[in-house]
Amino acid sequence: MNPVPAFAALSDPTRWAVFQCIRGCGGSLYDPETGECFGNDDRRAVSIKEACCSVACAPSTLSHHLSVLREAGLISTEMRGRQVYAWVEDATLQSLIRHLAETPVCAPAVSTMASLPKGGS
Repeated sequence: MNPVPAFAALSDPTRWAVFQCIRGCGGSLYDPETGECFGNDDRRAVSIKEACCSVACAPSTLSHHLSVLREAGLISTEMRGRQVYAWVEDATLQSLIRHLAETPVCAPAVSTMASLPKGGS
C-alpha cells in the first residue's frame, strides 16, 4: 500500500478532525481544541449527521472531506435507512502503523530547481 494518499488526506486540519471523530468518537461530542470525545459507546460507525454536528463545517464541505478520506481508503460509508454511516478501515490504519514502525529505506533523491545547473550548462 502506498501510504502517501492517506497521509495527504489526513494533512488537512478539518479532515483530521472528521477522521478523529469517526475513529474515536462514534458520533459523540468532539472537542477540536483538545481532540477529546465525550459520550456514545458505538465506536464502530458514526452517523454523518452526528459528525456534521461535531465538526464545524458546512454539509457540502463535510461531504468533500468524507470523499477524500474514502478515496484514500481510510474510511468506508454505507446507507442505513435514511442515514449515512462511516467507519474507519482498520486494515488501512494498521498498514499505516506498520509503515511508520518500519525502518525507513532511503528514497531516491527528488530533483529540484535548485539542483539544476545554472545557465543550461
